[in-house]
Amino acid sequence: MNRFLKHIVLCVCGLWLIHPAWAGERRKITWPETVLQEEIIQSFRNSLGFTYLPEKGKTQKDIDSLLFVWEGEKQYDSYFELRRIAIKSKALRGETRLAIAESDRMYSKAVALDHSLGRALALNVIGEVYALTGRDQEAGDAYKKALTLFDTLKVDPALIKILLVELTEYYLHINYPTGAGECIERLNKMPLGASLETEQAIRYIFNAYYEISKGDVSAAKQYLDKVSSFVSVLPPAVLRHFFIVEAMYLTKVGLQEQALESYEQFFKTKDIYNNHALYVIALKNKADLYRVMGRKEEAYEQYNAIYAYIKSTFEKNYPKEIDQLTTRFQAEQLAYQNERDRHLSMRYYTIGIILCVVLLLVFSFFSWKKIFRLRLSKRKLEVMTRKAENAIKRKNLFLSNMSHEVRTPLNAIVGFSGLLASEDMDLDAASEKEYCEIIKVNSQQLLNLVNDILDFSDFEGENIKFNIRQSDAVKICKDVIETIRASYQLQVELSFITELSELFLDTDDARLRQVLINLLVNATKFTKEGSIVLKLEISPEDEEMALFSVTDTGCGIPLEKQKLIFERFEKLNDFVQGSGLGLSICQLIVKHIQGRLWVDPHYMQGARFCFTHPLKYKSPL
Repeated sequence: MNRFLKHIVLCVCGLWLIHPAWAGERRKITWPETVLQEEIIQSFRNSLGFTYLPEKGKTQKDIDSLLFVWEGEKQYDSYFELRRIAIKSKALRGETRLAIAESDRMYSKAVALDHSLGRALALNVIGEVYALTGRDQEAGDAYKKALTLFDTLKVDPALIKILLVELTEYYLHINYPTGAGECIERLNKMPLGASLETEQAIRYIFNAYYEISKGDVSAAKQYLDKVSSFVSVLPPAVLRHFFIVEAMYLTKVGLQEQALESYEQFFKTKDIYNNHALYVIALKNKADLYRVMGRKEEAYEQYNAIYAYIKSTFEKNYPKEIDQLTTRFQAEQLAYQNERDRHLSMRYYTIGIILCVVLLLVFSFFSWKKIFRLRLSKRKLEVMTRKAENAIKRKNLFLSNMSHEVRTPLNAIVGFSGLLASEDMDLDAASEKEYCEIIKVNSQQLLNLVNDILDFSDFEGENIKFNIRQSDAVKICKDVIETIRASYQLQVELSFITELSELFLDTDDARLRQVLINLLVNATKFTKEGSIVLKLEISPEDEEMALFSVTDTGCGIPLEKQKLIFERFEKLNDFVQGSGLGLSICQLIVKHIQGRLWVDPHYMQGARFCFTHPLKYKSPL
């Protein structure tokens, strides 16, 4: 009994030491194996999938070891690409049973690991297996899904090129030139890889194949001529495709004997059985060529050879496995479709929610906009109400002022006119002259009042017109000073100061005189002693402007009223004769000629009014 237990323990220990996985650790990959793996993958990519692994030998054993170690190290990108190469090599060699089983396991493993690149590579190799076994519909679906995944993952362009070549071959096989043309066009636009000559030759070969399918043999001939310069350096797998396409072209142009020679060259290439499907196609094409040439016995023998080869090496190997693979793939397709429908439904729900939110936001925006407009209308109504109230107040103030301003000169005119007209009054010449002077002064005041009202009405109705022409401002100022001196009995000194001999500017002579007279007359009303000075100079701030100022030594203007005196019907002293429109009219005139009128707040010895006037008038139009 003890000897039996001892043998068991020794066997278990031996197995433990023999198999690394049972010992709790996996063998680490070595540097030579890494180099070998890189060489296999790069060779496959550079040849666009035309470099296959040999059937036997050290390389195949190394591949199995690499797959085992890479899986243990969880290097799944390299694992799945290397496995795809191994499965395709088996499929092309006619090992259909193994290729079907391994592609099934590869796809299941990629789905279980949720490895997108692995799933895309598995779909690619499944498409190849389907194409080699005559399942054209399933092959097309697998190829298209693989290309979609490659485009989504943004993989190495070499993988996409390989798939485009396979898709082109598939479309040409099912006689769908449009699909083949799209793949060829996309392949032609992609940059060449590391193996320039091989890749360029492959592109030329498949372009020629495509042109033959369209019936354009001249274009096919041009591509085949280009390949001729690369024939000596092409690998056997690519050469076989060249000979097949060349034979097809020669058959199309009627050079049947030369086409047979191309087929013979095909059968003389190295490792001819590495691509089982292409070998069968070459046999069939050669048999068809014999039949077309009338060599029926040779054609019959060729057909028998094809049948025997297929029956012995291919058909018996795959029916059960390919049906299992199809069932599994269809189940995966159904699961994928259900997942896609679920995502599509979620997308629709999300879009619906977003649309509802957008509609709610739009509704809220328009509601807010309507409320805003209502509030704005309410504010405008309040502003208009205030303006109307202010207008009524100003109207009442205006009527009050006018009743006072008009009544005073009218009373004087009526009273003294009555005295002059009375027969009971015995007036001497001096008294009559004095009464006439009083009537004249009050009549002038009444006329000025009416003129101010008319001017202001013209400005309000925008009916005022200016006659702009060039005038000498110095001369205008001197004339205005003389007019004021002649018209008013002044108790103060009135003077004009300027360093300019003349100053020509574009202005309305009459309106400029009106502004200056109004400012000087206002100064005379509030200045009982001292002086009134009119000054003209070039503005120190702008050489294109003339600066006028009227300075007096009167009672001055309080700071709080300096902004109000330019309002209509505003008067500094209600007991001083005037309509309260003079300064408003002055401001409107100065603004129209593109100047500015203001009170100097820094002058404290009285009042100083300043306004600017441009030397050159620029029309607002």
